[in-house]
Amino acid sequence: MVRTGGGVTVGSWPVGTPEWMPPTETERRLYEATARGDGDGQVAAIAGVDLYLAVPQQGQEPLPVYDDPTAGGKCIPVLTRGMLPPWEPQRFFDRVSIEELAQDWPNDKWRLAINPGTPFAAYLPASPAHRAAWLRVRAQVGVRPGGLLVTHYAGPLHGPVAQGLACGAPLAVHHSVPWNELGTAFLDYSEDAETLRAQWSVADPVSWQQRFDQLLDGQFVPAETETALRARATASGAESGGTSEDGSPAEAGDGAPTAVPELVDRYEERFRTDGLLPADGRVVSLVALDLAHAVGLVRWGLGARLCAPPQAEQAVMRVAARAQEVYGSWEEFAAGYALGRALAYDNGWFGPAYAETAHLHRVLTQDPASPWRGLSFD
Repeated sequence: MVRTGGGVTVGSWPVGTPEWMPPTETERRLYEATARGDGDGQVAAIAGVDLYLAVPQQGQEPLPVYDDPTAGGKCIPVLTRGMLPPWEPQRFFDRVSIEELAQDWPNDKWRLAINPGTPFAAYLPASPAHRAAWLRVRAQVGVRPGGLLVTHYAGPLHGPVAQGLACGAPLAVHHSVPWNELGTAFLDYSEDAETLRAQWSVADPVSWQQRFDQLLDGQFVPAETETALRARATASGAESGGTSEDGSPAEAGDGAPTAVPELVDRYEERFRTDGLLPADGRVVSLVALDLAHAVGLVRWGLGARLCAPPQAEQAVMRVAARAQEVYGSWEEFAAGYALGRALAYDNGWFGPAYAETAHLHRVLTQDPASPWRGLSFD
């Protein structure tokens, strides 16, 4: 294996090892296009997705140009999402599109090396005519939309880490990134750090840990609404001879349970109409929203280098354990997340934010490849 000056490793990839399986759909399409000698197909496979360019470290050239024996000349290497290397504390990547590469390409004689040295490699000539073709294909394909379920087949697919990551699947689907990945980036180093800073006031490992603990404890969902939902669920359990969350017999209490807000009733009625709840279904807790964000915080923290993989794995397993304390199934978790998100971002408008919430719910509860369909909850 050879590492270029920009930090991208190229060289032989041992075909026949488990890693030879395409990690995501992008690598599969690229491999198939290369195998049939389809240059346009190679471009189409990457035209709408993010590519990853190594961030130069101190003392390195701005672009990681290297001589590639396969291409027979100088190349600029980029990686597709599924080919990002394992997490390293000082190794970063920026997202770049083929459109940006076409517009800012520095030398007509250089080639674009995609996933060099792997079975999913492609080497694209980058003359002005070729770059114009990149732009035409990009215009035809468009930017990859959000709202897609993506699985990384080399990532966790079973067990407690996968269960924890599945709790954060709505955020992954929203951004169309793999749901089951604890690695180099969620989006990229800069974007992950900015998300933590701007949305969560997190800028260092201490504030990251504090915010994670708050999310795990459900401190960001509306407390009065959460109390009312829990009281209603407890009362319902008592009426049916059920048990409370700690396993003791549930009691309705001396007085009537705190009434749930009218807006919750409206959302639940709409959920039943739209298939987000069964005909007699009710939401038991909003905590799923905070737990999904807790997983997001872990993945952003990894990307921003505020935590390391062992700590991240422990954190997502804690999320899975907490979800199992509150909910009894992925269906209950899904409804809790949907209501929490609707209250936070739609607030009774039943507008675009509600439509997006319903879409995320349907993808994760109906797609056969969804972890909410394939993973056991407990």
